[in-house]
Amino acid sequence: MLTALTQWLCLIPTTWAVCIAVFGAGALSVSGLLVFHAVVPHKLRSLHNDLAGFVLAIVGVIYAVLLAFIAVAVWQNYTDVDSLVQTEANLVDDLYRDTVSLPPDLAVQLRKDLFDYTETVVQKEWPRMEQSMPSHLKGWRILDSFHLSLAKLKPQDGPTLAMQTAMLGTLDKLYDARRGRFHAASGGLPDIVWWNLLVGAAILILFSYLFGAPRLAMHAVMVGLLGSTIGLVLMLVVLLDNPFLGRSHVSVEPFQALTMAVETMDYPKPGK
Repeated sequence: MLTALTQWLCLIPTTWAVCIAVFGAGALSVSGLLVFHAVVPHKLRSLHNDLAGFVLAIVGVIYAVLLAFIAVAVWQNYTDVDSLVQTEANLVDDLYRDTVSLPPDLAVQLRKDLFDYTETVVQKEWPRMEQSMPSHLKGWRILDSFHLSLAKLKPQDGPTLAMQTAMLGTLDKLYDARRGRFHAASGGLPDIVWWNLLVGAAILILFSYLFGAPRLAMHAVMVGLLGSTIGLVLMLVVLLDNPFLGRSHVSVEPFQALTMAVETMDYPKPGK
């Protein structure tokens, strides 16, 4: 249920998601206050304002540390995934350029494989990753074909052997980057973390109800702002925890730029 909700929030426009987080969390917090105010007498709550404030400060610090830690963690993961995509595109580009040192017929074949791989990532894999279905066998088949063709080469001179060895090492790094991209697309925060964030937010909001403020309207404003702030940060966590979903996803631009760069190179073009 939580997974379906977070995916839905990622797929709607970011502006709408933020509005839902701010106004929805604020309205829910104020509604809870009105119910609590009707059940627990104001006079009773006002007698314990000092103790309630002390406990609220402790609970607030504990929850703030948890929320900040998770927010920083998902932001770091988002930037790592973005860097991983750039690294994968760079490795493909390195392999493409290194083929110039190989026999011409083999070089043209390998460049075609790399061009097909780049187009597969952009046109096939990325749309599937945006739908949480990252696996696509065509990309693996292309890399397998590239690997076999390169490994079958029997170099007759030292420079070609050195280049073949270097390219095989680069290809291994490309495999790792590709696996990392798929892992990031299918990963996310465990449900236990989400339950801690949501239950912690509910407890913090509940503690804010224990005050007996002189004016209910001002109490509602303060509680609503507290709920909106928590909702805003939680929405940040939701959007960053799904790096390939929605309007704020990691861009495929490094691979698109690679495709355009290939067209400007002086090497024989793939497929020609």
